[in-house]
Amino acid sequence: MPIDRRRLLQVVAILGALFAYATIVVGGTVRGMGAGLACPDWPLCNGSVVPDLTDGNVLVEFIHRFVAALTGLFMLSTLIAALVWFRSEMPVVTLSIMSFGVLVIQVGVGAITITSDNDWVVVTIHLALGTATLASALIVALVSLWPAAPSKGATVG
Repeated sequence: MPIDRRRLLQVVAILGALFAYATIVVGGTVRGMGAGLACPDWPLCNGSVVPDLTDGNVLVEFIHRFVAALTGLFMLSTLIAALVWFRSEMPVVTLSIMSFGVLVIQVGVGAITITSDNDWVVVTIHLALGTATLASALIVALVSLWPAAPSKGATVG
């Protein structure tokens, strides 16, 4: 059975938006618990890919990073699907590229948040970019749900 490429694009785009939202929620939990420096290094956490999760602060920070990684995976999958299968649909391609670009900047600022010892300016930029990531992922998800434009020469009806 062939893959429904449109449905796959829609699913990964929606998952990207949902996980972007979840990343913000867990990030708020990290901030509220004061767990932002529970993992003082990046991209590792206490020198490990999977740290000792018995400390609640480390657990919450690790979950934040894990959910953010899933966000990145779904948004990258959306971008790849758009580039490979939907090149003729420029809104999907352009918005996917822009959305992924915002995410990349967001990840970089997230790393700086750690290395800056949670400087309030960097933390504020991190939150603003998180919101921009969510907004752009939502736009891509919505655009992916639009019906495909009929190809030139196709008859309607």
